[in-house]
Amino acid sequence: MDSNPDGKLILVVDDEFDVLSAYTMLFEFRGFRVRTAANGAEALAAVRRERPDIVVSDYMMPVMNGAALCGAMRADAALRDIPFILCSAGILPRDLQPPCDSFFRKPVPFDTLLAEIKQLIGRRG
Repeated sequence: MDSNPDGKLILVVDDEFDVLSAYTMLFEFRGFRVRTAANGAEALAAVRRERPDIVVSDYMMPVMNGAALCGAMRADAALRDIPFILCSAGILPRDLQPPCDSFFRKPVPFDTLLAEIKQLIGRRG
């Protein structure tokens, strides 16, 4: 088991229950703490309640999509430095503003996502 002794907190945002469940299990197995949200509005409230070390979000969701969530976080001085990974089964507009830290097309191999998370969290160290 590849552990994460610091128990870093990941917020996973997706409107698919199966995705949330799978990521929760995989990240917890690797030693992370995990919180989940089903859309960007829930995620924004969660981020303000308990600051995560990183956010991994789907792009297409009801209520508030991942791009709008990223924009709201980047507009908030208290949240703008939280690393943000956006994932989508579709094509992301080239002019996404503000930009996220990383973008992946779904399905994302878990090892690839995990490596990126560790790199982004490590930068904040």
